[in-house]
Amino acid sequence: MSIQTETLRALYGTWRIARGDANGLGFFEFSINGFWRSFFAAVIVFPAFAFLRWHDLGEAPQDFPVGRYMTVEVIAYVIKWVAFPLVMLHILPMLGRAERYINFITVYNWSSVLQMAVYLVALTFGVLFPSLGAGGFVMVAVIAMLVYGVYIARLTLSVPLPTASAIVMADFLLSMVITSIGIRLAIGQLF
Repeated sequence: MSIQTETLRALYGTWRIARGDANGLGFFEFSINGFWRSFFAAVIVFPAFAFLRWHDLGEAPQDFPVGRYMTVEVIAYVIKWVAFPLVMLHILPMLGRAERYINFITVYNWSSVLQMAVYLVALTFGVLFPSLGAGGFVMVAVIAMLVYGVYIARLTLSVPLPTASAIVMADFLLSMVITSIGIRLAIGQLF
């Protein structure tokens, strides 16, 4: 199967899962090759990520280190894509779910494309309807995507709701820590 076909099938699968259809799992390639190809989602999401980081610079002070900021953000982006799968490689055996690692990470990676799309729509609504508060749209999108992540964890790992929630919150917190360190490095104020 070509990467284009696999990508389209996986994205359709993520859409089906987001609609609560567990049969969406049938559209993913659950193999070691499918696992590695699921990281192609990072390539798909990257332009939106870069645009959002660049957009954030619109309110930066004149002397802000733009080049260093963007470099650190790109490095942090790569680290985020690697860190969570590495953490889960060690956590899932402790949960007795090591055999489900490839399935979980494959679906979780591909789901990031849909998550970014929802986030961009929320930001667009915030711009179109500023009187309603841009932050409100984004907050609803973030909550929806956390719920979606919990559903993916429950579906692919067959774990209880509290365990699935803890896994998704661990990813969220890990991402926040990496982002925070990245921003502090970019502005030269790590310590």
